[in-house]
Amino acid sequence: MRILFIHNRYQQPGGEERAVLSECLLLQQKGHTAEILYFDTEQTNSISEKMKQAMRSVFNRRSYNITLQKINAFNPDIIHVHNLFFEASPSVLYAAKKKHIPVVATIHNYRLICSNALLIRNNSICELCVQKTFPLHGVYYKCYRSSALASATVTGITGIYKLLNNWKNNIHTYIFLTEFARKKIVHSSLRLFEQQGTVKPNFTNDRGMGEINRENFFLFAGRISSEKGVDFLLKAFSNMPGEQLYIAGDGPLKQLLQEQYRQFTNIHFKGRLENNDLIELMKKSKALLFPSLWYEGLPVTIAEAFSTGTPVLASKLGAMETMITDSYNGLHFNPGDAEDIKRTVKAFNHFTDKTILYKNARQTYLDFYTPEKHYESIMNIYSKLVWKKQTA
Repeated sequence: MRILFIHNRYQQPGGEERAVLSECLLLQQKGHTAEILYFDTEQTNSISEKMKQAMRSVFNRRSYNITLQKINAFNPDIIHVHNLFFEASPSVLYAAKKKHIPVVATIHNYRLICSNALLIRNNSICELCVQKTFPLHGVYYKCYRSSALASATVTGITGIYKLLNNWKNNIHTYIFLTEFARKKIVHSSLRLFEQQGTVKPNFTNDRGMGEINRENFFLFAGRISSEKGVDFLLKAFSNMPGEQLYIAGDGPLKQLLQEQYRQFTNIHFKGRLENNDLIELMKKSKALLFPSLWYEGLPVTIAEAFSTGTPVLASKLGAMETMITDSYNGLHFNPGDAEDIKRTVKAFNHFTDKTILYKNARQTYLDFYTPEKHYESIMNIYSKLVWKKQTA
């Protein structure tokens, strides 16, 4: 089978880019012909350039032509889109339609129904725009990059194509990373058909089971930013002097929080680590802490933790509520609640036999997040669309 991935990337690579690259490499390893067509969105501070970028984002004729040329040269059976915003634009979907190529889209966030893609505002869940064709609250509150213009651009793109039924008619199958995300988006202002949405989580390579006898520290690994809830985590551990916390990562709040909690000897900022070093730290930790305040897509960090047999203590919210079964492979706490984080850490420490949690975490990985499970699921999705096209 021949699969053409289309992905709009940014200057700072993120989880979406790692996901599309991993998926492409997996298919190549399985003997399929797979390539990625990249589009790049450049960051600019110029108002005039931002306006030009905004106009291109609605329908980028250049991206349309590039996609047509690539289809003609590559002759794909399937086009798999991971991100269209902003340089690619929905124009690539019309190129696929012109050539009668089935389109699959993996949805990593809530961009189609929320201008900041997170369904969060002021560190609290916000769903004001979920059922709105043109979600003007996002413009009013400057939800994207704290800019009314940037927010209006996103709102305009998604709204126009809702009116044109682009999201319903030009994408044959939506892949959602969790059942939570599927329900939230299928039943939104997009008004998708129920059968258009399927659930298939991302995968991670097997990182190997960690130690059964763990060292005496908990681990946070990720972006140090407000939506990740790190400040609530630090507040909790500042009141638990006997519990060691390692913070691995970087982000806009790192310097501020590092200074604020400098006097607490049980809180250790490890900085940004190479992935292999992070995995080794994860294998030694008592548990991974994941205090995110937004719904999340599907955090690869949690899947990696399960791969190493590391249980996860996380917010009872969105993807975390879906991935973690309380008292099986981790524990839940209320999002944005430092006191409940403390309660949960103490509950974890009082588990009679933590080895059961470690084994269950590893089994969760084997059941849901291996490359083999992913390959089986994605080929089932592709094959149905190819068969439907051939029998139409």
